[in-house]
Amino acid sequence: MNPFNFYGEQMSEESISPRSAASRNWFLDKVKSMGESSIDRANLLKQEPLVATGNPLSGKMYMFWYNPKMKKKLPYYDTFPLIILLDIGAGNMTGLNLHYLPIDLRQRLFYGMLGRASNSSFNSRTYMKITYDYLKANSNLKAFRPCYKKYLTNQIKGRIVNVPAQEWETAIYLPTSSFKKKPAGYVHREIKKMIRNF
Repeated sequence: MNPFNFYGEQMSEESISPRSAASRNWFLDKVKSMGESSIDRANLLKQEPLVATGNPLSGKMYMFWYNPKMKKKLPYYDTFPLIILLDIGAGNMTGLNLHYLPIDLRQRLFYGMLGRASNSSFNSRTYMKITYDYLKANSNLKAFRPCYKKYLTNQIKGRIVNVPAQEWETAIYLPTSSFKKKPAGYVHREIKKMIRNF
């Protein structure tokens, strides 16, 4: 099953507008029935509308497999990040891995950033006009801090896949995280505690 097509068709059949209050509630209801075992991550990366890229751009969303260099020292880590790319450096890139946030905080952060989309068409040219400094200056976006991560490009395994803007909303709800050492539920509880102290 291609979850992007599946949920897109369901929303269309139920006349639910993307990125609306109705879609937020609709997806929250769907999250309850989405099982992590139902997502074949390797196969997902090969399916339309996802597109492999060798030239990731700031403000766009990407998925990829990752093997952290310092994983032995990390209490937990995600091997299948879903990031909004913020910056590209020499041999690395930084972005917001939304998997680190429980769904309520992920929703709040994502929809809170949508106003920074470069256009309202949500097409191939759309990107988010966000930077670390912008996020840091906005107290209503403080949940970005625990998901701000740096990724070494030589530790990325296989394809970096672009999630088109029209699929951003679906992507944030899909249970595609692949946490190691601790389960996602534990990570999310720890993140909530962390955010309360910001």
